[in-house]
Amino acid sequence: MAAVAGCLAVWVGGSRVHAAVLHVLVSPWDKPVHIVLFTVVSLCVGWLIGVRRARDLWLCFGLALLVGAIDEGLQAFDPTRSLDMDDLLANAVGAAIGTAVHAVLWHRREMKALHSEDSLSRH
Repeated sequence: MAAVAGCLAVWVGGSRVHAAVLHVLVSPWDKPVHIVLFTVVSLCVGWLIGVRRARDLWLCFGLALLVGAIDEGLQAFDPTRSLDMDDLLANAVGAAIGTAVHAVLWHRREMKALHSEDSLSRH
């Protein structure tokens, strides 16, 4: 349910933003927007699934990238927008950044838990 809501939010929000900045934010300057947006999408996906192991990181990245692919695919049906592989690449970069943040946070939690177990076993 959250994935469908996320896809719709990206599609509707993206369409509104696109209409507002159509002549201002032209390629390649729209790529940072894609990167930031899909960093946020990836962060949200990771928080929704709860990253507890390495494969969750792959799931986080894959689901964020899937949202980006669906968004780009839907643009093929909108005459005011276009399917752009560069946008999909920027989405993937953003998804990777968000996933990397989750990897760092997960690693910190694992190290903290390991150190707390070490200190408990010494007493």
